[in-house]
Amino acid sequence: MIAFELALLLYVCLGLRLAGTQVRDVIGGKWAAVGDVARDIGTAVLFWLIVAGVLLTLEKFLGENTTGLGAVKTLLPQGPVEIAVWIVLCTTAGFCEEFIFRGYLQKQLLALTGRVDLAIVFQAIVFGLAHMYQGFKGVITISVYGAMFGVLAAVRKSLRPGMMQHAGQDIFSGIVGGMLVRRHYF
Repeated sequence: MIAFELALLLYVCLGLRLAGTQVRDVIGGKWAAVGDVARDIGTAVLFWLIVAGVLLTLEKFLGENTTGLGAVKTLLPQGPVEIAVWIVLCTTAGFCEEFIFRGYLQKQLLALTGRVDLAIVFQAIVFGLAHMYQGFKGVITISVYGAMFGVLAAVRKSLRPGMMQHAGQDIFSGIVGGMLVRRHYF
């Protein structure tokens, strides 16, 4: 999965390079001061709380996603080596998926449609469909999740807070989920 994410990122970056676009332009510039880093971290934490509330509400509405839980359960790290690999995977996914879906794809869709709302919706649907292994409820949930990231990227004009939140949530959820599986709580 790490290799796939990186290969897709490389493909997109090569296309950007041919078009004369720099990676930092897609991400949203660079940090100029420590305050910029702190603002992005604060935004990521606040966004994490909002995402958690929305995802819990969505789970109540859709019901438990047994297909998604089963698929994810097999991926959860079970020891120190798996946790280390999990952290690398989640960091890679957080960076690559935000760059590809919210950076590249959302901007391409904005150029095609001329509408931010349509670009956000379309990239979110593609993002959700990329997670079909989690079942129909998973696709719906992850599409909503992707739309939230799309709004964040559009409002902040930066992918950094989304990348931080995405990687952080995946790392945290995987490690905690792995501990729960080991203790037979789920």
